[in-house]
Amino acid sequence: MTSSGTFSQPTRQVRLHTLLSLSAADALGAATEFKTPDAIRSHYGDTFTDYQPGSVFGFAPGEATDDSQMVAATLLGYAKQQGLEGVLAGLQDWIATGPPDVGNLTRDALRKRGLDGGARAWAGSNFQSAGNGGLMRIAAVWIAGYTEEALAQESALVTALTHADPRCVHASVFFTAFLDALHAGADYTDAAELALKVMDNLDARAVLLERDIFTVNGMDANAAFHAQDRDARSQVRARVRDGLAGKIHSQSGYVLDTLQAAVAHARAETWQACVEPAVLMGDDSDTVACVVGAIAGARGLAVPPHLLPPLRLGHTWASWQREWSCVERFEDLLKS
Repeated sequence: MTSSGTFSQPTRQVRLHTLLSLSAADALGAATEFKTPDAIRSHYGDTFTDYQPGSVFGFAPGEATDDSQMVAATLLGYAKQQGLEGVLAGLQDWIATGPPDVGNLTRDALRKRGLDGGARAWAGSNFQSAGNGGLMRIAAVWIAGYTEEALAQESALVTALTHADPRCVHASVFFTAFLDALHAGADYTDAAELALKVMDNLDARAVLLERDIFTVNGMDANAAFHAQDRDARSQVRARVRDGLAGKIHSQSGYVLDTLQAAVAHARAETWQACVEPAVLMGDDSDTVACVVGAIAGARGLAVPPHLLPPLRLGHTWASWQREWSCVERFEDLLKS
C-alpha cells in the first residue's frame, strides 16, 4: 500500500509469479479432482508435494486444467483486443477447440454470440446456477494490471460473460480486491475486510447494464439480479468470514463453497501449506487449489522450485500449444 493509502499496480514480476502460482496449484489438484479424501490418501499418501498421474480428464502430471487455461485465454484476449470484447474472443477461441473439464454453464455461455451469453445461460438455469467457473479465472483481471475501481468493474463484467448470478459476480469482485489488498501488504483478515467493502461499494448491476450484459435477454436477468443482489452480498460476506475462521463447508463446484474453502486454506504461512490441503480434500480440488494458488501468489509465497520446470497447460488452442513451458511462455501473456 502506498503512503496515500491507495493500492499500487502490481509489478510484472508479481503478476507473473501469481500466474505461475495459480497454475502450479491447479496442476497439483488435477490428479485428485472428483476423488474423496480417503481415496486420495489411500492412493497417494498423506502428503502431496509433486505432480501425480490420475486425472479423470487425462491431464498428464504437470498439466494445468481449464481453470488456468481460462486465465491464459483471458490474457490472450486482452492482448488480441483490449476490453471485454477481447476477453470474450479469447475465451471463445479456447472453447471452440473442445477443451476437457469445462462446466456446462461456461460451455453454454461461450457458445452464444454477444456479451450477454452469460445472462442468457443463467436464464436457462431459471436464474439458479452459481458455479465457480467465473471465480476460477478472475485472477486474470488483476494479473492484467487493473487496480482499484477499474479492477472491481472489470471483474464484474468478465465474470458475467459466463456467470451472471450475483453470487458469482460479487465473489469475483471481492476476490480480485482481496488479491490487490494482499499485494499491497494488508494483513490477511484486514485485506478480506477491505475487499468486502469494495464489493459492497460497487453497484455491479449498473455496471452490467451499462455494458449491455442483460440487454438481449430483455429485462428478466436484470430483474433477477436485482431481486437476489442484497442476499448474494450477504452470503459472500458470511462465507468469507467463515473462511477467515478456518471453517470449510465443502469443495464442491458451487462458487461460495470454493470461495470459503480457498480463503480458509490460503491463511497458511507457506505455499505448500496453503495448497496441499485443498489438493488432499478432493472433489473440485483443482479449482479450489487454483484459487488458493492465486492468493498465495499475491501474498508473495514462493512456489516450490521443482514444480515450475514441468508446468504446462493441458490443452492446445489458438495462440497456445500444449507442449509449451509455462515458465518460458507466461511472460508473453503480460502487458508491460
